Amino acid sequence: MQKRLIIFTVALVGLVLTAFVASFTYFSIEKRYVQKIETDVYQLQEKLAAELARYSEIPVVLSADPRLKRLLRAPESERLFDETNALLSDWNARLNSDVLYLMNRNGMTVASSNVHSERSFVGHSYHYRPYFQQAIQGQKGQYYALGVVSDKRGYYFSYPVIDGETVTGVLTLKVDLSIIDRIWNQQQFDYLIADPLGVIFYSSRDDWLYQSLTLLTEPQKKAIRDSRRYGDTKLRSLTTYRNADVLSEKNKLSISNSAQEREMMLVSTTPLGTEGWQIFGFTPVSASFPVVIQASGIFVLFYALLVLVIAAWLQNVRTRRQLAKLNDQLEIKVATRTASLEETNTALRASIEQYEKAQAALRQTESELIQAAKLAMLGEMSASINHEINQPLAAMRTYTENSLKLMEKARYQDVENNLTTINELIGLIADIIARFKVFARKQDESTRNRADVGAVISASLALSEASFIKKGIHIQCALPTEDLIVKADPVQLEQVILNLMSNAAQALSHIDDPRIGIHAEVMKDRIAIHVWDNGPGMDNDTKKRIFSPFFTTKTDGLGLGLTISRRIIESFDGDLQAQDHATGGADFVVTIPRFIEGTSDHDERDLDH
Repeated sequence: MQKRLIIFTVALVGLVLTAFVASFTYFSIEKRYVQKIETDVYQLQEKLAAELARYSEIPVVLSADPRLKRLLRAPESERLFDETNALLSDWNARLNSDVLYLMNRNGMTVASSNVHSERSFVGHSYHYRPYFQQAIQGQKGQYYALGVVSDKRGYYFSYPVIDGETVTGVLTLKVDLSIIDRIWNQQQFDYLIADPLGVIFYSSRDDWLYQSLTLLTEPQKKAIRDSRRYGDTKLRSLTTYRNADVLSEKNKLSISNSAQEREMMLVSTTPLGTEGWQIFGFTPVSASFPVVIQASGIFVLFYALLVLVIAAWLQNVRTRRQLAKLNDQLEIKVATRTASLEETNTALRASIEQYEKAQAALRQTESELIQAAKLAMLGEMSASINHEINQPLAAMRTYTENSLKLMEKARYQDVENNLTTINELIGLIADIIARFKVFARKQDESTRNRADVGAVISASLALSEASFIKKGIHIQCALPTEDLIVKADPVQLEQVILNLMSNAAQALSHIDDPRIGIHAEVMKDRIAIHVWDNGPGMDNDTKKRIFSPFFTTKTDGLGLGLTISRRIIESFDGDLQAQDHATGGADFVVTIPRFIEGTSDHDERDLDH
């Protein structure tokens, strides 16, 4: 009787524990699946948003082409019609878009990249499309719909063609949303994209396409069908919810399949863009069942083995008395071994003391090596200060020579302006000398200044423009239209740009039409300043060694200018690189983190990472 009770208790405990393990495993797997879906849906959202953003500004740029305006002025010209179609076809092929077409003020397509296709847009009117109505009002337009002629899903970007001050037409670019298949190559779940009403316009499952995640009213269905946005779909509801906003709060949904059978799904959603789109990711709840069954089976096996081990242990209880005697003998042996271990511990402590002394000597040696490295760096910097000061001194000499000539012509106001500039250059030299120690150590984050890129470029040009004009060098400068503030010391950044422009000028000594260009480029959270020339450029070996100390291609150079410039930029957590320019010359790119108003230094460092 007692044996049966024990067996019953053991079986009941095993059953309860198995149920607990199954429940715990299920919830763990469910949580992991939800997190995986969230991650994958977010990645899909990021990639799709970036892909659409790549096309959004293209109509703005292309609409300014005068060849489009000529056709809109003379739509009856067959020559202009053929040339414009060829132009749109060439643009469309380069952009890898679906269709690029031009409409007049009435919404009639007058030219298209698919003019020679059976489904050509030419001759079709799209005045009722929201993207045309937005653009004809002088705004950027964008819209998603099923093509009336092509019957293909697409996203439309449009922009007005402005001739003088009049909107004469609309240029539209259509992007085939099959790009989702190209950018999503890690599909491990079912996904769909729905509009604000819950209508599905893209899905990994064909039976969900152009159905609704919500219960739509008959007026809503009629309005959708009348707009022909999704063709003549039946708009079957996949859930029992009436509001699409409720779906984003759910992590489980009962979804109807093509056989009108409902299946419980784990779901995650994230918004896409400003159109109210939502991306949903799904995986069946039943996908976790095999893992739960496997975990339960493993636990049952483990529990059975544990019971057998306990039973075997109980069988050995009778032998414990004999083991006690053996333990007494073992304690005697342990006492003997303990004495030996104490001797070993004493020797070990002596070894530790010797190790600590060696560590102290090593730290002392390391400190001396660091000090020697600092002294070596200071020696290198002192050897290069002459190189850094030569540029403002050369500018001062130019201004002085100019002032002497102006004195002869009694242009005293210009002389006064030159003397003011010379005084500023003297202050600049003083700043260079005062900041000399910065070249030998990295600047502390808390003491960094904020530099206006436009002001720095303007100051650099003011110092070097007279010298360049004297040499016949043409300067092409594109100052930023907005305030671009970077985390850098203005004087040191100005020194870097001056050094790059001076190097560019020396590379143009034998060029018939010497040109130097400088412009700023915004790259998300960083600013890139390009300094280029149309000189002979650099070979691969020179580009690899150009930033090495004491490497120079000049007969009288020290080879330290670019080395110091790179160290200055790296002290701002930036980068200085050399590359080939489209003109055939060299292009030096200074990249520095952008300072964003309203963010702390800690936040900016997080952005950099």
